[in-house]
Amino acid sequence: MDQSEFSRQAPVRPEQVQVQGIGVNPLDRRRVDVAVDFTPCAEAVTVEMVIVGPDDDELCSAVLVQSRACTADRILHLRQDAQPGEHVLHVGVFFEGELVARAARRFSFPPVGSR
Repeated sequence: MDQSEFSRQAPVRPEQVQVQGIGVNPLDRRRVDVAVDFTPCAEAVTVEMVIVGPDDDELCSAVLVQSRACTADRILHLRQDAQPGEHVLHVGVFFEGELVARAARRFSFPPVGSR
């Protein structure tokens, strides 16, 4: 969904927010470009993003506090080089400490030396 479609959507109550899309693009072994689209919300929410590696270890996390944007585009930095295998980006949307929406996207890093 492009930005103009988001701007036409009427804002919803926090408990009605949904994660509408997630894009993940590993840039190298330590950086991941993440784009998340949300239902526009009438109030500020907190967005948490966590990348988990193949061994279920948390490799990085980011928190957007009191966000009013309906998109989040960030580069997340891993604590260590990514290992081969499937990784998962978890996204949670919170309002007043309560989880109101969540989604996950699986992805893999390209083989070493392919970039």
